[in-house]
Amino acid sequence: MNEAFGKVITIPASNTAKTQMKQLVTQGLFKEQRDAWRLGASLGIANGKTKEVEKRETFQNVNSLDPDGIFAAIMLGLYPDLKSEDRLKKLVDHAEWGINEIAHQNKIGTLNFSSLAGAIKK
Repeated sequence: MNEAFGKVITIPASNTAKTQMKQLVTQGLFKEQRDAWRLGASLGIANGKTKEVEKRETFQNVNSLDPDGIFAAIMLGLYPDLKSEDRLKKLVDHAEWGINEIAHQNKIGTLNFSSLAGAIKK
């Protein structure tokens, strides 16, 4: 994992994303916030969408969010020329977009987990 993200220990998230993930867990849509983060990151990566946020704070341990190194491998494959810290920022930008999209769809009543795969652009 060091090759993909350097010596990072924790993954940051914006206060907005943290609030959205807490709400999604409270509503019973996810068991844990890290589950919402993982789906958000996957959705953002798959769609090639990012959301850059100015201020981010510590969220969770990288090993908790990516225990098998899947995101590390994907990001290394997608962005081999980026520095490790820039690659991590890009992953978090993908997650921020995806979390925001999930929260938005939930808010307007259109969230359908089975159709999220269909929302992925090919």
